[in-house]
Amino acid sequence: MAVDPALAELARPIEEGLPWPRPACPTCQTGYIGFATPSENEDSSAVSARDHPNFEPIWIFGTFVVRGECENPKCRQAVHGTGDYRVGYAKKNIGEESEYQGYNYSSYYTVTHLHPPMLLMPIPASAPAQVKDGVLRASRVLFADPGLAATALRATVEQFLTSQGIAGKRISGQFRNAHERIEEWSAADAGRPPVANLFFAVKWLGNAGTHEDSDVTTVEVVAGARVLDEAFHRLFTGPDIDAHARSINAAKGPTRQP
Repeated sequence: MAVDPALAELARPIEEGLPWPRPACPTCQTGYIGFATPSENEDSSAVSARDHPNFEPIWIFGTFVVRGECENPKCRQAVHGTGDYRVGYAKKNIGEESEYQGYNYSSYYTVTHLHPPMLLMPIPASAPAQVKDGVLRASRVLFADPGLAATALRATVEQFLTSQGIAGKRISGQFRNAHERIEEWSAADAGRPPVANLFFAVKWLGNAGTHEDSDVTTVEVVAGARVLDEAFHRLFTGPDIDAHARSINAAKGPTRQP
């Protein structure tokens, strides 16, 4: 399973009345989360602005809550979301009920938190526990703090390197940077440089997310997760599939336990 495209869709403002993206359920990973209509809470300053003689609907903003549920009848995992909304000019074709002074308006919802978090990327079963923990950390802050999520993805690469015996510190106790560690891991095997290039990309994204003035977006983090997913696919899933293929070839048919 690749990185869920619904995550990037959830990272963009969602217009009122349009279907919400349906991300994969983080619990059963077979069903999809269907979201209900959000409940809005208009900001008090926006409420006061309605009395202004030049009031326009685009002055309206506030927060919202939304509930989702896994559509798998054997799961039904509930998901609770929060975020910000703002009224803007409608992009979809709507009726006169949303018209004000000749213009149509819609609420636009921006998700800032989902609980339980949506899994940012699939985790191969054979991946080290440190890798799984890193992906989960990035998933928890994906919408709330994309820069931190990018940093967590970089840390996931470093945790993988640690699991591979690539030291994180020098003999003096000084920390080694991620670039140097990736280079060491890459040089140990002729087949590693292509994967190392993917790790470098995730490292650069994480560096950008670490900066105090980081402007890394959730969409960019999801794109970075696709790169890391490909790296782990080559390292873990690919060899597993190759081994399974060899067992089928050796048995000249499906391999079954006696």
